[in-house]
Amino acid sequence: MLWVVIGHSTVGTPGEGPGWENVLYHFAYSFHMPLFMLVSGWLFYLTRLEVKENAPLTWSYGLIIWDKSLRLLLPGLFFSFIAFVLKLAFPGEMARQTGFNIHDIVYAYLYPYDNPFRELWFIVTLFWLMMLTPLWRLSIKKSMAFEVGVALLLAVLHFCHPNIELLCIGKVFSHAVWFYLGLVICKERIVETVFRKNKCLTVIIGIVFYYIGIYTNPFVTTISGILFSFGVALIADKYLPQLFCGFRTYTYQIFLMGIFVQIGVKIVYRHVPIPYLGAFLLCILVGLYVPVVISKMLEWINWKPILMCVGLKNKK
Repeated sequence: MLWVVIGHSTVGTPGEGPGWENVLYHFAYSFHMPLFMLVSGWLFYLTRLEVKENAPLTWSYGLIIWDKSLRLLLPGLFFSFIAFVLKLAFPGEMARQTGFNIHDIVYAYLYPYDNPFRELWFIVTLFWLMMLTPLWRLSIKKSMAFEVGVALLLAVLHFCHPNIELLCIGKVFSHAVWFYLGLVICKERIVETVFRKNKCLTVIIGIVFYYIGIYTNPFVTTISGILFSFGVALIADKYLPQLFCGFRTYTYQIFLMGIFVQIGVKIVYRHVPIPYLGAFLLCILVGLYVPVVISKMLEWINWKPILMCVGLKNKK
């Protein structure tokens, strides 16, 4: 989530800022969404697919889809509406203009990547991947060799797939390999057996292969960025275990709300003389912590409809 926020924190036009910002921007965008998909797959296996003894709840396919419809699609619809309102209220400050009629609304939801809240593409794509639960369950019941074969097939689809923008179907093909790798990594306990025991080596391999990938293939830079992040996270978990505790419980809310407050900082920057570095750091801080503050306030109010709209669970 931190890499997503950093990727969204460019104060000016992406790629045209200071050298240090360009490095962070291109590094984050080379892997942050595949990493997000991979972590989503890891957590999906851990919370929905893993067979546990004395489990209080059996997650049937219908129950999973219902749960994810509320968890993913409802907040997506809610924040798309907010994006429509803000773009109409401040048209001169927005990079992409929009209308508010039946055609524009229907088009925005049919083509999420062209939605006023463009980040909705991730939510829709993730929901499609959840709908493939029977396929994931079948594949992870097989041997490790079978899992590798499925991963290779999905990797081929990543490079050779139809570019279908309708309902982000094309992005399902391009991101399924990362989601599935997350499932396999969790099932095979690769974090515990490989990454955790070789934290520093994982970071070093990530850095070395990232530079190799720059001159060879973007797929290599994506994998290396993921390895680098795993290594750094595990090192932080050992030496600074409380580093991310301030926001890690609300990563989904940061994804949904953070971009809006970051845009607010960028608008202020265009009208108020603020040092560039200060505005960049402020974008990161507000992108992380304003959604946390809002989420805590909503949890205190504890009104179920609004909690559902922002992806929070109702506290009984």
